Amino acid sequence: MTAPGEPNNQINKHGMDRRRFLHLTSVAAGGIAATTLGCASLATRSAPRRPPNIVFVFADQMRSHVLGCYGNQQVPTPHFDRIAWEGARFENAISTWPVCSPFRAMLLTGRYPVANGTTHNDTAMHDGMPTIAKVCKQNGYATAYIGKWHLEWTRDPFVPPKRRKGFDYWASQNCGHKYFDSFYCGDTPERIPLPGYEPSAQTELAIDYIRENRERPFCLFISWGPPHDPYRGPAADMERFPADEIRLRPNVTETEQVDRLLANDGPVTDSRLSKARAARRTIIDDDQSLKEDWIRGYYANTVALDECMGRLLDALDEADLHDDTILVFSSDHGDMLGSHRMGSKQMPHEESISIPFLVRYPRRIAAGIETDALLGPIDIMPTLLGLAGIPCPEELDGIDLTDAARGKRSDQRDALLIMKMTPGGTPWVCNGIKTWRGVRTKRYTYAHLLQTGAWLLFDNQADPYQIHNLIGDPRYARVQADLEHRMHQLLKEAQDPMDDNAIIDEINRRCPGTKNFIGR
Repeated sequence: MTAPGEPNNQINKHGMDRRRFLHLTSVAAGGIAATTLGCASLATRSAPRRPPNIVFVFADQMRSHVLGCYGNQQVPTPHFDRIAWEGARFENAISTWPVCSPFRAMLLTGRYPVANGTTHNDTAMHDGMPTIAKVCKQNGYATAYIGKWHLEWTRDPFVPPKRRKGFDYWASQNCGHKYFDSFYCGDTPERIPLPGYEPSAQTELAIDYIRENRERPFCLFISWGPPHDPYRGPAADMERFPADEIRLRPNVTETEQVDRLLANDGPVTDSRLSKARAARRTIIDDDQSLKEDWIRGYYANTVALDECMGRLLDALDEADLHDDTILVFSSDHGDMLGSHRMGSKQMPHEESISIPFLVRYPRRIAAGIETDALLGPIDIMPTLLGLAGIPCPEELDGIDLTDAARGKRSDQRDALLIMKMTPGGTPWVCNGIKTWRGVRTKRYTYAHLLQTGAWLLFDNQADPYQIHNLIGDPRYARVQADLEHRMHQLLKEAQDPMDDNAIIDEINRRCPGTKNFIGR
């Protein structure tokens, strides 16, 4: 049986039937779903009057499982769900290197990490590469970026104009996770206050930008920091999720995988890191602490972001840009949040790599599309450009999945290369994980630890919570061999040497002295 609050594959992919979903979202959003789903059909819409706007909104560390349209029944997200019902929902959107900087570089360039240069956090992209903002500018678009950037060599909040990869309007703090009374930088290092809840203030900046640029096509990226830790949301939203009422995912009780990782890692000799691991494990290994210290805040931030999305949707409607805007909501990666008794990200498990990808563009995408197409971050740039009718640079690694978004084809990719390319970081502190590579297909997840070889194999159809590791099972020997072979094909395509030292040496060659942050 399905656990309360979790996807029910016996009903449908959303965990509830459409009639019940529409009822819940209608109640939660004051009838928003019923009203918007009643708009004119795709066939009756007129031809586009101008190139469409592109509004790409993404949260930091939001796994797909937290949204109602992906099956969650504990967290009301009517505005995110509205985008799914008015457009297309990708059920196999995957963060292939599930950590901030590498995802963001792939998102902006459509290139694999080795090609774009961002193979680790706090690692800048190669200069001079085509980006989605540069391409849009070349085609007459205004460009804007609001929120977290995290594509510099340092954590300095100011990003010089020459390093903004084609974005003109700028309201960003390079990398910070202070979500109340924060600040942003514009064209100078001056710190401009963002009073109150940071995503709410950033949303107001975005709404002002939409109103001021409604007469010309624009490409606007909005990057919210939550629900990335620290797991504290607005007080009123925290009160909506008493710890005693939170229901954990069934795989929180599975411990064999992390026990083996921690045992293989051995004792931590650095006292500071040893204390950090002990502190994290104290929370992860206790259900009540997980709920109280982490999940309450994660859920609170999710509903707060949903409210921000509602304001963006209203702003597009008020500006009469509903039909003329490609609107996307996604995330850079997920969060284990205690599943398999693990924390953080950079794991091959669904909680870490499965991200929301919702796209609405009424002039080309009919309402209610669901696609099982595999989509990775390198595919986002060509897909957005394809939907907008803008020619793509030839050197992209990603592919245009417009047909999948329109419900026509979902077979463009048979597998995605997934990875943790460099050692260390919070996932090592929490889980004892080192570097790995693998593949994610529509059915299977396979992962290979660089130090020890074949590590994980899951049949995600039969075992959606990934509790049963099939490595070494003779019934899956052929599947394992095929996935290992496909992994090496994709590694070659991505120019990935599958070598920790080679990657770290290249990072340090490009920016001497960065060994200080490798492993942070």
